[in-house]
Amino acid sequence: MQTRLSVNCVRKTVGAVMGGALTMAGAVTLSASFSAGAWAHHSFAGYDKSRKVTVQGTVKQWQFTNPHSWLQIFAVENGRQVEYSIEGASVNTLVRRGWNRTTFKAGDKVTISMYPAVDGKKGGALLSATFADGKTISTGITPN
Repeated sequence: MQTRLSVNCVRKTVGAVMGGALTMAGAVTLSASFSAGAWAHHSFAGYDKSRKVTVQGTVKQWQFTNPHSWLQIFAVENGRQVEYSIEGASVNTLVRRGWNRTTFKAGDKVTISMYPAVDGKKGGALLSATFADGKTISTGITPN
């Protein structure tokens, strides 16, 4: 009787430990998968950081939002108007550099410095903007 009770206690203890270990392993795996997704989401891997390009245009829209800001501009290329979608840093990052929701207004003439999109689309990662009056503002991303 004593042996049977001890064996049952050992089984329950081992089962609880193994169950806890499996639960912990599952939690770690799940956490890692969410972390990887968040890392990929906040990555600027879609931009060619080996090249810096400049585009002159007119502001269509400034989206001062999280997780990333967006600047839409119209530029003229080969006599045709094209729209660029330019991804910026987070609101928190830009606020610390003096940017705000009124930094750009529709109709502003700007020259944008950016890392171009690797897929060839009209867009990039915003590095700096120069306004018609010569004032330049930077996102704080250091170009290569």
